[in-house]
Amino acid sequence: MRVHAEAGFLLHSIPYRETSLLVDLFSKNYGRIRCVAKGFRKPNKRGISRVIFPYSEHHFSWQGRGELKTLISADPIQSPVFLNQESLFTGLYVNELLFRLLHEYDAHEHLYLRYAAFMLQIANEGPDEVMLRQLEMTLLDELGYGLVLDSDSNSGTPLAADKLYQYIPEQGLVEAVNQYRQPQGTYRGEDIMAMEQGDFSERSVMKTAKQLLRSVINFYLDGRQLHSRELYRQHLLSSAPKQERDS
Repeated sequence: MRVHAEAGFLLHSIPYRETSLLVDLFSKNYGRIRCVAKGFRKPNKRGISRVIFPYSEHHFSWQGRGELKTLISADPIQSPVFLNQESLFTGLYVNELLFRLLHEYDAHEHLYLRYAAFMLQIANEGPDEVMLRQLEMTLLDELGYGLVLDSDSNSGTPLAADKLYQYIPEQGLVEAVNQYRQPQGTYRGEDIMAMEQGDFSERSVMKTAKQLLRSVINFYLDGRQLHSRELYRQHLLSSAPKQERDS
């Protein structure tokens, strides 16, 4: 099997042997593909190094019959993207999330287009929290884990704006037993309804979306930790005032 000039992005890479890389690519028509990129860590005979830039769209060509393909070429479609600060941590998180959750050779063209638009956004204007939440929701939809946010899974009745709910992965929303206090993991009906309608204008809706999506994503990660989250936590600790770090 040989694929020529397939649009895609680099999700993850690790050194392989002395001169090569193992790379995981997110391609438009083939999904996540793992390849060995032979010689990509060593300049060729003319002293030219082959580089794959993260966060930048490429045309990839590969060949091979087994699960591990051989990368032949990686030609940037655009100028290389170099992220920093918040944009870098966001890019690391999104790439690691897709690397952990996407199945190999399972195409997700709609997700790919959303991902490409998001990378363009953070490269040009910085992180956009609404776009990030929408990308997470699209990922869950594409994997078959889509959120059901319009009804109580036990009764089938529409949500009530003035009630509290919990979200149970692989079941859906259920009315919270205690309606008089809102502990971690419970959400107001009005915030969930706004989230379902795509209205993230209120701060409480953004908070609900972040917490609810994190809990669902953690469930499907099945105990696998995201290193990008820990890197970001360490970054926040190191950049906080000394009195806050010591408290």
